[in-house]
Parts: sequence; C-alpha cells; structure tokens
Amino acid sequence: MTKNDANGLISDLIAARKPGFSLDQAFYSDPEVYARDMERVFMREWLYAGHASQIPKPGDYFLFEVAGESVIVVRGDDGEIRALVNVCRHRGSRVCYEKHGNASWFACPYHGWTYDLRGELKAARQMPKDFDLSGSGLATIHAALFHGFIMISFAEQPESFDMAHRLLDGALIPFGLDRAKVAHSETYMIDANWKLAVENYVECYHCAPAHPEFAESHTIQRPSERNVKLMEALKINAEAAGVLTEEISHDGGTDGQTDGTPGMSFYYDRYALFPGYVTGSQDGKPVAPLMGDIKSFDGGASDLVLGALNFFLFYSDHGVVYRFIPHGIQATECEIVWLVGEDAEEGVDYDLERMIWLWSVTTEADKLIIEKNQQGVNSRYYRPGPYSPMENWCGQFVDWYFSSIA
Repeated sequence: MTKNDANGLISDLIAARKPGFSLDQAFYSDPEVYARDMERVFMREWLYAGHASQIPKPGDYFLFEVAGESVIVVRGDDGEIRALVNVCRHRGSRVCYEKHGNASWFACPYHGWTYDLRGELKAARQMPKDFDLSGSGLATIHAALFHGFIMISFAEQPESFDMAHRLLDGALIPFGLDRAKVAHSETYMIDANWKLAVENYVECYHCAPAHPEFAESHTIQRPSERNVKLMEALKINAEAAGVLTEEISHDGGTDGQTDGTPGMSFYYDRYALFPGYVTGSQDGKPVAPLMGDIKSFDGGASDLVLGALNFFLFYSDHGVVYRFIPHGIQATECEIVWLVGEDAEEGVDYDLERMIWLWSVTTEADKLIIEKNQQGVNSRYYRPGPYSPMENWCGQFVDWYFSSIA
C-alpha cells in the first residue's frame, strides 16, 4: 500500500466513525493504522519513562524503548537528567546494550566511538586528524521532570507543562512524589492493540463484573446517592490530612500558557473509598507510611491522567503508575510501578506483597479480558458497539486519538 493509499484508508475510517461507538476493526488490526499511531501519537506525546529515584547518582541510566526507538535516560555529572538517542553517530549501532546501570561514558561496542554523559562525542578512534568531534554527538530528545516523574518526548516542540504545574502543583505536592521511590514494578505482555488496553484502563463499566477485589473498596465503580455522602465525608477528612479533593482538568491548547506553546491536557480527581478502607489493600488497612507531607489517612484515592497516555493513582500511603507501550499491532507492554516515601524500608515499614496485591490481581484479570476483547474484535462478526454512560472516558480518548492521527 502506498502512502497516499494509507492516508485515504485512514481518512475514510475516521470519516465513517459513528460517535458514541467503539472503533472500527481496522483501528485494532491494520498495519497502516498502527504505523500512523507510532508516528503521530507515540512520537509526539509526552511519555512516562521512569522515576527520578531510579537514577539517583551521576552516571545512573536506564533504557526506554518504544516504536523501534531506544533512548538512554541518564543523570549527568551536573545532576541533570537527559534523554540520549541510543544510536551511534558513526554507522548507527546501538551504543548501550544493558537495560540499566551506571557509566562514566558510553562507548559503542561496534567501533569504539565514545560519548560523555551529555551525549557529546569525546573519542573516535583512528579517524582523520581533522575530523570534528563536536558535530557528531548523540541525538537528544526532550526530557522533563514533573513531580519526580521523568517524562520524555520525541516531538520537535512538545507540549508545555506550564499549565499542569500551575493547576496541579497544589494537589500533588502533599504526596511528596519528587521524594518518593520505586518500591516495585511488574510488566505484563498483553496480546492486544494498545488502544484496547488504554480504553480498558479509562473506564470502570467493567469493574463490578471483572474486578470484585477493586469493586469492594473503590466507590468510583458505583455512582450512587450513598457515594455522594461518602464524598462529603472525604472532603472533611482530606482537608484535615492536607489533601485536595477538587476536580482539576485542562483540555490542552494555548489558553493560559505563559510560555506561548500548546499545553498538555490533564485530569485530576480524588474520590472516596468505601468505609473500612483507608488505602488500596486487601483488608483496607495501611500498607506503608503516609507519603510526603500528608498528615492522616483520609480514606480517598486520587486519579491523575497526564496527557493522554500517562496514568497515575495516589493513595495516602503509596502510589501506582500505569504505562502502556506498543510492541506490535496486537502486542502491548503494560508496566505497573508502585511508589512509597523515600524513607520507607521494605520489611520494616511496608510489606511488599500486601502493597502490590490489589493491582496485581486487577491487572492479571485485565490482561485476560483485554486479550479476549482483541480476539472478539478480530472476528468477522465484530461491529462497533455503543459506549455506556460509564464509558464516557473512552469516548473522550477516541476523540483525542482521532484528532492526533488525522
């Protein structure tokens, strides 16, 4: 298929979309659509790469890989975090093979070209004497720290964090996220298109039938008059704990951006847990010390969506990060990261198994239902079906997705 044919196919698919309904089969199975996704979504959006606590010392690094690209996320001698493209400027070999480690420099194993922690070329063995090292450093992409979260973007001019800081700092600072650390991470390979994984994450219509463990403790899956009263109680408890409960959202664009560049979209909200639960644990009891500057357990949980692809959940005593990275048309890596306060010690201050229990069992169930969803979508009998009112976030995600790939 030629480029023009691919553009025509995708334009026709977008034009044929029925608002309020799930996507056409091709959006989950067509190679040309997948290629468009990589170029116009994952090569343009801010992506969560990791947490600053993972690279605390100069020379600490880890690799982040997406859409065939490999990035060395490294802390420099100056303390700055940079994102260096893992492609040697000599003949294109990967420079760094190890997934993580500590290095004083990066030497390409193929021919020995050597780069410092800023990506500048420092040695190119047996090249002519007049060869200019200064013009052959590693390519770099944008890296930013947002409350301890390392965000990277391949875009030439990525969206600004200005509005996100202005509106979200008050809600996020109490959690001390920049002073948190990674307690654990799990990776699940899901045999499904990345959009099915994201759609599943952003809706809770499936929570009651698919996640009894989650449904027992989290009110978000059961809109009701009772929950309104629980929210009223949460607001009182949250104020005493020093946590904000107001809903905060921004749909992106340049409105209010002091630096003049388009800003990213985001959404924050804190909702009540059911009585008897102060955090996301099996018995409802605390699993770790209070995070940051939080004064007490308020019995709530906070959702944060940063951009369209970065998902966070904060209890009073720990945080959870969800990331979905495509590895093929119907292959998606789901990584879950659990955060605790910087001084919390495993086995003393928290029991790791108790802390990861809820989101481990939930994600194992999600893996199954997403894969079965993909199998059904692949059927010749599949037709897009209507979203329920509880799937309104799916509709918003699809609206954003079409605006991105058009």
